[in-house]
Amino acid sequence: METILPQKILIADDEFLIRWSLAHSLSQEGYDVLAVEDGGKAIEAIRAQHFDFVITDIVMPESDGWKVLETASHIQPPPRVIIITAYGKEDTGRMAKEKGAWGYIEKPYIIEKIKELLKRV
Repeated sequence: METILPQKILIADDEFLIRWSLAHSLSQEGYDVLAVEDGGKAIEAIRAQHFDFVITDIVMPESDGWKVLETASHIQPPPRVIIITAYGKEDTGRMAKEKGAWGYIEKPYIIEKIKELLKRV
């Protein structure tokens, strides 16, 4: 019988409560989750190990979510990247798709929306 490994998810968000609650919720769903507090640490993690999904805020210290998305898109195989933000403007979702994001979600209420997206795979 083949063992199915849990999908690995990287969460990058500088807001502790969002990072913690999202990591906790997805871990309870059976995902293997790593959560980091800034874009620089997210980029280091992406370069060091494979992730199936990267969930990243746009506005963060060190490096923003756009740089995290760009870095992830150069990894083979590339992880699916979900952009989350509290600062979305009218065209931010369109920009996310054009830059290669798999999903785009505006805060708050991201946990249920992310769970729905992950189940589409």
